[in-house]
Amino acid sequence: MLLHRYFIPIVLSVIVSPSRATTKEGSTIDEPENVDLLEDVKNLKQAMKGWGTNEKTIIDILTHRSYNNRLRIGTLYQETYSDSLWEDIKSETSGDFRTALKALVLTEARFFAEEMRNAMRGWGTNEDTLLLCLMLTVNDHLTVQGIKDYYESIYNRDLEDDIQDETGTPFKEFLVEVLNRPKFNESAELDEEAVTADLSDMQEFIEDEKVLDIVYLVTSRSLSHLAMLQEKYYQSEGSELIETLDEISDHHVRDGLISFMSVATDFYRYCADELHNAMDGHGTEEGIITRIIATRADKDLATIKEMYYEMFDETLSKAVQDDSSGDYEKTLLSLIN
Repeated sequence: MLLHRYFIPIVLSVIVSPSRATTKEGSTIDEPENVDLLEDVKNLKQAMKGWGTNEKTIIDILTHRSYNNRLRIGTLYQETYSDSLWEDIKSETSGDFRTALKALVLTEARFFAEEMRNAMRGWGTNEDTLLLCLMLTVNDHLTVQGIKDYYESIYNRDLEDDIQDETGTPFKEFLVEVLNRPKFNESAELDEEAVTADLSDMQEFIEDEKVLDIVYLVTSRSLSHLAMLQEKYYQSEGSELIETLDEISDHHVRDGLISFMSVATDFYRYCADELHNAMDGHGTEEGIITRIIATRADKDLATIKEMYYEMFDETLSKAVQDDSSGDYEKTLLSLIN
């Protein structure tokens, strides 16, 4: 899968990934006022009781409750019935529909931890999944730490060790560095002299094809710092830094670096492009669609879908309708709209 079908305009407006806290303006979750979560719990249990499953009830409730209320529903469900909401849903659903519901009822950190484990389980590794999970949480330090903690507690394994074992150089160094990035203050005043020094180093690393040095430089800087670096590179070279990185021969680290620089410049454009790539051409990458739509719905999906229309002259809803079906499609559309 190509992650770089567009190059970012040099008019740089730094838009970084928001934290887990939601903003009403960016959310697409249309939650009714004065919701009765205990009633939701009873209705969910009834929807999965006996012969057959009432998928409509499950979709209507879970796609119209905020992240915090969905987690509260899960807790109340356990307290009321001594059953796990996720385990009941897992036993009553399947396929992409099940995965979308999983993203709605688990904590974001646990969902991504399980997605990353699944990407490295068995024969072969899905590098694209590892990359997307880290890009969607790249500026959310608490969630990244939660991913590590859940990974260890659920699987009794170390996420960093598994990445080292399941991916190759220089991509594994890139992933590990992103995973272990310190928390940055993205609103802090930028040090223009430091950015200029990085520009000189970057030009040298590119000329000498020092890919690991590029990795270490990029992953150890704030997103706002990288956005300014890209602007200075364009002013100096007359071309986009992303275009230059596109010439790196190892396609995994190339896609990683381009993704990271894209997130640094415009997170919403990155998400819109990933969604389009997942539905463009032959086949559909449902995992990508689910991870973005389900985890961004009560954060900034409203902004992402506006960007999608601006970039591709098609609504995100229409694209999803054309490339999905059944209860999975209904779930996604309910989240989008």
